[in-house]
Amino acid sequence: MQEDKFWSIVEAARKAAGSDIDGRVEALEAQLRKLSTDDIQGFQTVYDTLVHRAFRWDLWGAAHVMNGGCSDDGFIYFCHWLISEGKARYEAALQDPDSLAEVERLDLFELEMYAYVAQDVFEDKDGEDFQRDTTLETTMPAGKAWKEEALPAMFPRLTAVYGS
Repeated sequence: MQEDKFWSIVEAARKAAGSDIDGRVEALEAQLRKLSTDDIQGFQTVYDTLVHRAFRWDLWGAAHVMNGGCSDDGFIYFCHWLISEGKARYEAALQDPDSLAEVERLDLFELEMYAYVAQDVFEDKDGEDFQRDTTLETTMPAGKAWKEEALPAMFPRLTAVYGS
């Protein structure tokens, strides 16, 4: 699957869910049910690539500020939320994580279940040998690790919105 097709599916799900962040999971499921198992696998391949691309220390720092702390699992769930926001927000965040200060405030910026939709739909369609990239569990984020006291200077806009 081409990345543009991937993002059109994510955008359709985001629009269908409206302001219901958790509703994005069900909306994505509805979009993926329209696809063949080969296309669902292709969707997952792009998804895994995008999660890896976002698996960076600077984005983890932004997630830490936005969520008032962020574990390693919480950061991966943050990456899932970020993908669910669509291509424009995802790319802006990769370019400048502090741009996430423009996002409407939530209790928690995580969407763990979004990551499992493709596999669930694939299996419901009797697909065999679904492939996922699980290497994040043993990978360190890209970039330079930060110290918590440095986050306000790294993310002044986020800190102004979400505190230190």
